[in-house]
Amino acid sequence: MTDGCVFCAIIARREPAALLYEDELTLAFLDITAVTDGHTLVIPRPHRADLWEIEEELAAAVARTVHRMARRIRDVLEPDGLTLFQANRDAGWQDVFHLHVHLVPRAAGDRLTRPWTAAPVPLETLAPTRDRLRLL
Repeated sequence: MTDGCVFCAIIARREPAALLYEDELTLAFLDITAVTDGHTLVIPRPHRADLWEIEEELAAAVARTVHRMARRIRDVLEPDGLTLFQANRDAGWQDVFHLHVHLVPRAAGDRLTRPWTAAPVPLETLAPTRDRLRLL
């Protein structure tokens, strides 16, 4: 637990939340700044600021809860789609510095827009970065 972290306070039950699911490693609850009905957050119980601080095993537990909640959202709310969003640090648009994954149920024509416009990049342009990042 980290002092001043609203998500740690939710885990400790010092702050209220619309809880949906919990297990020994994760918690899922409705986002109080929901952009659509059913907008859900999944967090790890241990405080980890972002994806670069979380160990693989805990990240896997978060992913399992994301998957479980995605199925629940599909089965109960029947959205047309689902957008997952996970941000890291200020430059990555993170606003609460406790790792969290957004599950945003989507409806056709809901007017949410992509934050960028994608355009194809030639493979030869990608080659230097590929060579630096490759784990193969």
